[in-house]
Amino acid sequence: MSQDGLDHKILRLLQRNGKLTYEEIGEAVDRSPSTIRDRIKKLEDNKTILGYSAIVNQERMGIGSDAYIAADIAPGVSQTAISSLHSLENVSEILRVTGERRIMFRIRANNNQELVDIIDKKIRPMGFTNIEVTMVLEPIIRYPGL
Repeated sequence: MSQDGLDHKILRLLQRNGKLTYEEIGEAVDRSPSTIRDRIKKLEDNKTILGYSAIVNQERMGIGSDAYIAADIAPGVSQTAISSLHSLENVSEILRVTGERRIMFRIRANNNQELVDIIDKKIRPMGFTNIEVTMVLEPIIRYPGL
Protein backbone atom coordinates (compact mmCIF):
# COMPACT_ATOMS: atom_id res chain seq x y z
CA MET A 1 0.00 0.00 0.00
CA SER A 2 1.47 3.36 -0.95
CA GLN A 3 1.61 6.34 1.35
CA ASP A 4 0.84 9.94 0.52
CA GLY A 5 2.79 13.04 1.51
CA LEU A 6 1.13 13.29 4.92
CA ASP A 7 2.00 9.70 5.77
CA HIS A 8 5.62 10.36 4.78
CA LYS A 9 5.77 13.43 7.04
CA ILE A 10 4.29 11.47 9.95
CA LEU A 11 6.70 8.59 9.42
CA ARG A 12 9.69 10.93 9.26
CA LEU A 13 8.69 12.58 12.54
CA LEU A 14 8.16 9.22 14.26
CA GLN A 15 11.49 7.90 12.98
CA ARG A 16 13.24 10.82 14.64
CA ASN A 17 11.22 10.65 17.85
CA GLY A 18 8.86 7.73 18.44
CA LYS A 19 7.54 9.32 21.63
CA LEU A 20 5.84 12.26 19.92
CA THR A 21 2.17 12.63 20.83
CA TYR A 22 -0.63 12.84 18.28
CA GLU A 23 -0.96 16.49 19.27
CA GLU A 24 2.73 17.24 18.62
CA ILE A 25 2.69 15.49 15.26
CA GLY A 26 -0.57 17.18 14.31
CA GLU A 27 0.89 20.58 15.13
CA ALA A 28 3.98 19.85 13.02
CA VAL A 29 1.95 18.80 9.95
CA ASP A 30 -1.06 21.10 10.51
CA ARG A 31 -3.62 18.33 11.11
CA SER A 32 -5.86 17.34 14.02
CA PRO A 33 -4.69 14.79 16.59
CA SER A 34 -7.55 12.47 15.56
CA THR A 35 -6.36 12.53 11.93
CA ILE A 36 -2.85 11.68 13.09
CA ARG A 37 -4.14 8.86 15.32
CA ASP A 38 -6.11 7.37 12.40
CA ARG A 39 -3.15 7.66 10.02
CA ILE A 40 -0.76 6.02 12.48
CA LYS A 41 -3.25 3.21 13.15
CA LYS A 42 -3.53 2.61 9.38
CA LEU A 43 0.28 2.59 9.04
CA GLU A 44 0.52 0.04 11.86
CA ASP A 45 -2.30 -2.12 10.45
CA ASN A 46 -0.78 -2.27 6.96
CA LYS A 47 2.67 -3.08 8.44
CA THR A 48 4.33 0.13 7.24
CA ILE A 49 5.18 0.75 10.90
CA LEU A 50 6.62 -2.52 12.15
CA GLY A 51 7.23 -1.48 15.75
CA TYR A 52 8.83 0.98 18.12
CA SER A 53 12.13 0.79 19.98
CA ALA A 54 14.41 2.67 22.33
CA ILE A 55 17.90 3.76 21.37
CA VAL A 56 20.10 2.92 24.33
CA ASN A 57 23.55 3.98 25.44
CA GLN A 58 25.57 0.82 24.83
CA GLU A 59 28.31 1.71 27.30
CA ARG A 60 25.77 1.99 30.12
CA MET A 61 24.47 -1.42 29.10
CA GLY A 62 27.97 -2.89 29.45
CA ILE A 63 28.45 -3.34 25.71
CA GLY A 64 32.08 -2.65 24.84
CA SER A 65 32.25 -4.40 21.45
CA ASP A 66 30.04 -3.70 18.47
CA ALA A 67 30.77 -5.27 15.09
CA TYR A 68 29.28 -5.97 11.70
CA ILE A 69 30.04 -9.45 10.45
CA ALA A 70 29.96 -10.28 6.74
CA ALA A 71 29.96 -14.00 6.00
CA ASP A 72 29.04 -16.58 3.45
CA ILE A 73 26.77 -19.56 3.96
CA ALA A 74 26.00 -22.53 1.74
CA PRO A 75 22.51 -22.33 0.18
CA GLY A 76 21.49 -25.70 1.63
CA VAL A 77 21.98 -24.61 5.24
CA SER A 78 21.28 -20.89 4.99
CA GLN A 79 17.70 -20.88 6.32
CA THR A 80 18.57 -23.03 9.34
CA ALA A 81 21.70 -20.97 10.03
CA ILE A 82 19.82 -17.68 9.77
CA SER A 83 17.13 -18.96 12.15
CA SER A 84 19.85 -20.01 14.61
CA LEU A 85 21.57 -16.65 14.19
CA HIS A 86 18.30 -14.84 14.89
CA SER A 87 17.95 -16.71 18.19
CA LEU A 88 21.29 -15.40 19.53
CA GLU A 89 20.79 -12.59 22.04
CA ASN A 90 23.92 -10.76 20.87
CA VAL A 91 22.73 -10.49 17.26
CA SER A 92 20.67 -7.36 16.64
CA GLU A 93 20.43 -7.19 12.86
CA ILE A 94 20.62 -9.67 9.97
CA LEU A 95 20.83 -8.63 6.32
CA ARG A 96 21.06 -10.49 3.02
CA VAL A 97 23.57 -8.50 0.93
CA THR A 98 25.26 -8.51 -2.45
CA GLY A 99 28.94 -9.20 -2.94
CA GLU A 100 31.34 -11.95 -2.06
CA ARG A 101 29.69 -12.55 1.32
CA ARG A 102 25.94 -13.15 1.24
CA ILE A 103 24.96 -12.37 4.83
CA MET A 104 25.76 -9.44 7.11
CA PHE A 105 24.79 -9.22 10.75
CA ARG A 106 25.52 -7.11 13.79
CA ILE A 107 26.86 -8.51 17.04
CA ARG A 108 27.22 -6.68 20.33
CA ALA A 109 29.27 -8.10 23.19
CA ASN A 110 30.65 -7.02 26.55
CA ASN A 111 34.21 -6.98 25.22
CA ASN A 112 36.36 -8.10 22.30
CA GLN A 113 37.12 -11.51 23.83
CA GLU A 114 33.41 -12.27 24.19
CA LEU A 115 32.93 -11.19 20.57
CA VAL A 116 35.67 -13.58 19.41
CA ASP A 117 34.13 -16.39 21.48
CA ILE A 118 30.69 -15.79 19.95
CA ILE A 119 32.15 -15.91 16.44
CA ASP A 120 34.31 -18.99 17.06
CA LYS A 121 31.97 -21.02 19.29
CA LYS A 122 28.53 -20.06 17.97
CA ILE A 123 28.72 -18.47 14.50
CA ARG A 124 31.26 -20.75 12.78
CA PRO A 125 29.55 -23.99 13.91
CA MET A 126 26.32 -22.78 12.24
CA GLY A 127 28.11 -23.06 8.89
CA PHE A 128 29.13 -19.46 8.27
CA THR A 129 32.42 -19.19 6.36
CA ASN A 130 34.61 -16.50 4.81
CA ILE A 131 33.92 -14.32 7.87
CA GLU A 132 34.95 -10.66 7.84
CA VAL A 133 34.63 -8.58 11.02
CA THR A 134 34.24 -4.80 10.90
CA MET A 135 34.42 -3.19 14.33
CA VAL A 136 32.35 -0.11 15.10
CA LEU A 137 34.74 2.43 16.59
CA GLU A 138 32.20 5.10 17.43
CA PRO A 139 28.50 5.52 16.64
CA ILE A 140 27.97 8.93 15.07
CA ILE A 141 24.21 8.82 14.50
CA ARG A 142 22.14 5.86 15.59
CA TYR A 143 18.50 6.02 14.58
CA PRO A 144 17.24 2.52 13.82
CA GLY A 145 14.24 3.71 11.81
CA LEU A 146 16.08 5.95 9.38
